[in-house]
This record gives sequence, C-alpha cells and structure tokens, in this order.
Amino acid sequence: MNLTSDRQASAAIPGSQAGSWRTVGLLAVGLAYLAATAYVAQSDLGLQNLVLVAAVFGILAISLDLVAGMLGLYSLGQGGFFGIGAYATTILANDYGWNVFALLVLVLAATGLVGVAVGAMSLRVSGLYFAITTFIFTLVLTVLATDMVNVTGGLQGLLGPAFPDFPGGLQWLGAPLVWCTMAGLFLSLALVWNVRHSPFYPVLLSIRDAEPFAEAAGARTAAIKVGVFGVSAAMAGGAGWLFSFLGVVSPGQFDWSVSLNVLVMVLIGGINTTVGPVIGAMFVSMFPNVVNINPWLQEIVYGALSILAITLLPDGVVGVAKRLLAPLVGGSAPASGIVAVDEPPPAAAILPATALPTTPPEIIVECRGIEFGYGLGPKVLRNVDLAVQRGHIHGLIGPNGSGKSTLANVISGRLTPHAGQVLVKGTRVDGMPASSRSKLGLRRTFQAAQLVKELTPTQNVMVGLFDRVPRIMGRAAFWPMLASGGRDMAAMHRRSAETLALVGAGEWTSRQVGGVPHGIEQLTQLASVCVAGPDVIVLDEPATGLSAKEVKHLATILANLKSQGVTMIIIEHQTRFLFPLCDRVTVLNAGEVILTGSADEVRADPMVRQVYLGE
Repeated sequence: MNLTSDRQASAAIPGSQAGSWRTVGLLAVGLAYLAATAYVAQSDLGLQNLVLVAAVFGILAISLDLVAGMLGLYSLGQGGFFGIGAYATTILANDYGWNVFALLVLVLAATGLVGVAVGAMSLRVSGLYFAITTFIFTLVLTVLATDMVNVTGGLQGLLGPAFPDFPGGLQWLGAPLVWCTMAGLFLSLALVWNVRHSPFYPVLLSIRDAEPFAEAAGARTAAIKVGVFGVSAAMAGGAGWLFSFLGVVSPGQFDWSVSLNVLVMVLIGGINTTVGPVIGAMFVSMFPNVVNINPWLQEIVYGALSILAITLLPDGVVGVAKRLLAPLVGGSAPASGIVAVDEPPPAAAILPATALPTTPPEIIVECRGIEFGYGLGPKVLRNVDLAVQRGHIHGLIGPNGSGKSTLANVISGRLTPHAGQVLVKGTRVDGMPASSRSKLGLRRTFQAAQLVKELTPTQNVMVGLFDRVPRIMGRAAFWPMLASGGRDMAAMHRRSAETLALVGAGEWTSRQVGGVPHGIEQLTQLASVCVAGPDVIVLDEPATGLSAKEVKHLATILANLKSQGVTMIIIEHQTRFLFPLCDRVTVLNAGEVILTGSADEVRADPMVRQVYLGE
C-alpha cells in the first residue's frame, strides 16, 4: 500500500498544541533528571550507593517488563543474564585487563545472543512452562557460579573492578559511576518509551493477546518474540555490567530469588508501564535501608506490603495514578452497536488503496486434495478441492464439525495440511506461515474477534498496516525521534480512522475495544483487514452475534468490497445473509465436498437440503 500522499498531507499539517506541550514536558523532565543526577553524583557515598542499586535494579526491572508487559512472557531468567554480565565484566577486567567500556559492548552482545538462544528454546512453550524453563536457566547458572570456585570465587564471590575516573577537567562533575548508571537508566527508559510511541507497540500487544491476528497481519510472531527477548537479556546483562562496579559479585546476588524480586518490582510499580518498574525497583531495593528494624521482622513487613500492593493494586502504583489523574473525556459514545448508515459508503471508498484493475477471470485461491486431521483422530478434511475465482464471493457452508473453519485455517496458514496443495495467485503456499501469505494479499478475520482489548479500534486497525509500512521494527527504538516516524504514524493513524469510518465504526475510534459492543468489534477486525488493501479476504462467520440491522450493514460493506475486485471466502451459517452475496457456494459435510455451485443450485440440491438444511 502506498502511504506517500498521507505522509505529504501529514507534513503539511502544523504540530498540534498538545504535541508542543508534550515536547516542553519531556524537556522539563530531562532537565530535572539531569539536575538530580548531578546532585547525587556530588553527594555522600551512602546516598550514592542507595541510588545506584535502585537504578541498576530499575534497568533490570525494565528489561523484564519489556517482555512481560508487552509480550506476556514472564521470564525468571533475568537473574541469570544479570549474573553473566557481572561475572564477565569482573573476570575479564580484573584477570585480563580488558577495558571496561569495551566489556560493555561485549556483555551486551553476549547476553543478547544467549537470550536469543534461550528464547528460541524456551518459547516453544508458553505461560507457566516458559517461566519454569527460564527459572531452570537461572538455577543452572547459580550452581555453576557456586561450584566453579577457581573462576568465580564460589560463595565468597569476587571483588568487582574499579570504575574509571573522569579526566582532570571533568572531576567537578562528581562520581563518574553515578553519571554512567543514570545514563544507562535513562537510555533504558527512552528505549521503552520510544517503542510504546511507535506502531510496533500495538503489534507487540497483539502478539501477546491475539497472536493469530498479528500473524494474519504479516508479523513473524515467533521471530519477534525471540528478538525482543534477546534485547531484554542484553539490558539485563548491561545492568550486571553496572552492578559489578558496586562491590562484591557473588552467586547469591543473581539466584532465583533475585528474578522473583524483579518480578515483584514490576508488579508493584505497574506492569507494561514506562516508569512503573523503576518505582517498584526503588521500593524493593531501598526498603531494607529505609526500614531499619530487626531483619526477621523486616522481611515479614516487606512481604506483607508486597502482597498487599499486588493484590489491592493489580495495575500497580502507576496504574492507580493514571486512573486518578486522567482528565475527564468530554462527549459520549453512541449507545448502540453500529452507527446507522442511511446510504452505503461509495464502493471506491471502502478500501483505502486504489481499486484493483480489471483482469480476465482466473483462479486466485485453489486447494487440491487437502487432507488434515488433529492428532490420531479421524481426518477432519478428506481430499478437499476448492477453486475460488478472482473477484468472486465464495461461500463455505456445512453443519457443525464439517471442517469449514479447519479449511479456512489451512488456506490462511494457521494449519499445515497433511496432504494436498494450497495455491494463492498461482503460488504454492501450503508450506508458508500465515505472515508470509499476507504479503500475497491474503488476509482473514476470525469468528471470535482477535483484538487487543486495551487498545482503541484505531490502534487495532493500525496492526493491519504492519507489512505495508517500511521498517516498523527497525525504527521502533527511535520512532518518535525520526521525522519519517512522525509522518508515518500520522498517516497510519488517519488511514486507520478513515477505514473505521468507512465501515461504520467511525464514532468509536477513541474507546478501548474492551468497552465497545460486539458489532463494533466485528467491524474493527474487518477494518483491520481492509486497511491493507487485500486481494483475498477469508471471513470466518462474520455475522455471528450481529443483529438484523448489523447483518444488513455488513452485507452492504461486503458487496462494496466485491465491486472493487476483492475476492472473499466466507464461512457462514446464516444462508439468508450469505446466499444473496455469493457467486459460488461449496458445501462441506464430514470433511468432504458434497457440492459446489451457485446459490440457487445449492439451495435446490436434495442432498444439501437433507444434510445442511435438515429437510
């Protein structure tokens, strides 16, 4: 899809007053951060040590929140990466005389690569199994650090290297380690802030909450998970590099309990927030120093406060603050599901891309002899043949369990057939993942809308542009700082809002999806498909749960899409809705095709009436 005109239009629009105030606010925060760093750098060693430990664990907590908050991957391996960074720095600097700044580069690269390797193995599982796998990684490293006494010093540990002093002319700045550590914390905060203000952020959340949706939009979800986990590991390794300059490096500082404490930091401060993990790190790391009482009683008080904070404040401190400080939003959203449309949108306006050129009739999607079954059970699809002509609406009907959704998943790439071939535009795709098929112009919707509930409809629709805008992943870490990023973000936002308006959901663009009616959810996922200008759309029961008015509105949209040359494969039980739209209909029963023909031919066939219509 070409966004050039949108980018030019965005460049012509002057920056909003809100954007100017945001710039002023960020500048003020930066100056305050700089002043606070200067104050600590020239303070006594007690305050410096307190702040440095909190800052190092703040970086560690941010590294965990990067994967836990944005991808839902609760890693207990951060302590292991933390230890690798600290031990590698200490051993190579003390025993081999390496330059500590050269070691920083080495540590970031090494822990990042280890993170990629661990992620590639651990991400084969998810949820609790992923947490256990990363926990075992940390446990193994702790055992090795304890047993390798000649290298690591065993339980006694090693004395960390000294951090280099400032040159003579800069000694007035104070402690150089304070400046370096606070710079590391600032860069970590800047990284996650930039990602959260880029179009890559909705993609990450869709991988977390609606992975099939992200894959259908062209995101290589497995590779993205491994890559982000590698970045998280590198950040943890960098925190270990800084920690090595604070004193003794020993196994007890990196064991499984440290990983759990880091998770507590994230939960207390607020998961998936920019500053929340730092607030949690400040609380956890400073608590023993501020509350100086009997150690046994101190642990009890700390544990009780942590449990209360996590249970009573599930969104963390930052989440509560956001709710209390959020300004009241004026206006009210419509009370019903779909905005009334007296006249259907113009056919050429449904798709933001230009209409497809007229071409001679051709088969655009073809299935040949498809066989598929789950596990050792009977085959769900048996020798299924399907030919869909370009520009047609092709219906798939059949009783429950006939294999309709399974066939849709085979066509779209969610499932790989055991036998047979799937071709899109003449290209064999049965070995391709869903993310690759989107590049051929194949998109799909789901029976239960696969969307991110905490995002707005506009942000969800923007996910559909993932493979239509260049270098979204590569630019994410710097997106707000790039002129091209601002232009592309504005163009994507406007294109998404326009597409929502064209499908009839334009009045719901700013409400979170979790708070919109079912009909708007269905229109949002349809808009997320249309925004990319696809050639083929697979729709899995799009009319499910819609009212009669909403079904009529949906039929108008699909008819207009067809008028632009878009090919659609629609699975639907409501034949009264489906048949008037379809050029051809294929009937499945027990995994086999029993008839393909026009709607009238299917309606009149006695076998179909017996099997499907119950006559």
